[in-house]
Amino acid sequence: MGSIGVTIRRFRRWRGLTLDQLAGLSGISKGYLSKIENEQKPVDRRSTLVKIAGALRVSLSDITGDGLEIRDPQADATIPAIRDALLSTDLDGTEPPAGDLAELLSETQLLAALRQANQDAEVGARLPELLLSLHTHVDKPEALRSLVTATHTTTLLTKGLGAFELAWIAADRGHEAALKLGEPAWIALAEFARTQALSGLGAHKRAGKLAERALDTVPAAAYDVRGALTLTTGYAESVLGGDSSAALDEAAGLAERTEFGNRNFLLFSPENVVLWRISVALEKGEHAEAAALAATVDPAELTIDSRRTTFLIEHARALYGLHRPDEEIVSLLMQAEKLGRIRTLTNPFVREIVSTMLARARREGVARNVRGMALRMGLLKTA
Repeated sequence: MGSIGVTIRRFRRWRGLTLDQLAGLSGISKGYLSKIENEQKPVDRRSTLVKIAGALRVSLSDITGDGLEIRDPQADATIPAIRDALLSTDLDGTEPPAGDLAELLSETQLLAALRQANQDAEVGARLPELLLSLHTHVDKPEALRSLVTATHTTTLLTKGLGAFELAWIAADRGHEAALKLGEPAWIALAEFARTQALSGLGAHKRAGKLAERALDTVPAAAYDVRGALTLTTGYAESVLGGDSSAALDEAAGLAERTEFGNRNFLLFSPENVVLWRISVALEKGEHAEAAALAATVDPAELTIDSRRTTFLIEHARALYGLHRPDEEIVSLLMQAEKLGRIRTLTNPFVREIVSTMLARARREGVARNVRGMALRMGLLKTA
């Protein structure tokens, strides 16, 4: 699993393109592309990845890599069974009921919580049976609601493991269940899951459109769902080069009115809105703003491990953009790795930071830590 820059150079040569040609097709300067390919500058914006992938006519995951060398093999081993569970079921209600519905509802909530705690292998091992069983109870509204939640969990799990098309299948199945249920708040929640799957595929324009459509129908009192969809429209707009400030401000207002920050496992709260503001600032290249926002967040208050992992990564990205000492940046990344190993090591922006640090290796002490992370990322081969 090489760096993104090395991968881009390989695909460019495979396509028979010069740097000048790739620059023209992507709208990115030749000088910046050269520095990316030679690991002198990291790719620090998702929009840049999307532009380069489009110019090279490859998928986003082709460039960022599937991370097979560094993902959890136990978690990865669960993907075929999850795929089978989704592809071998439907919502026609012809299968005899399997399992106690009350226990299935409880299992759905537990697995959603475990995924937020970065327990990917455990969640993946238990999801297939849950999905299969819930599909046999689709004549009951509570089972359909649970299926929306279970497929949302499946979407985020498989997306994190690089199975982006499967994430879309899971999200789409949840949307089907929500439509069968016919409750606007749950339809909007399922639509949010679809936007998350689309973002993994690099289809941010489509994700934004789905979020906007869902906002037209979501109940006004469903502050958490409305807020999550509003954040999605804002981030999608930032990736596409637009102004997301209005959406972020609206989401902040909704967060103040949300009583349960993790209702529907959306982690929607004032702190969550700040994290999205950080991500948007990074997407716009405003590292000072991102760092200032990060300084207002107390990681101890982010009780969910997956959210704390994301915060530490984004904070490190902001400091890197400000050319802060490598020690500070590596310290944040190692904290993130401790909380969420796979989430951290497969993050394309983390990989870019580590690969560029490794290339210059200015201080031996820091270089040792960077080299260790690079080895765990598959950026270095062992002897």
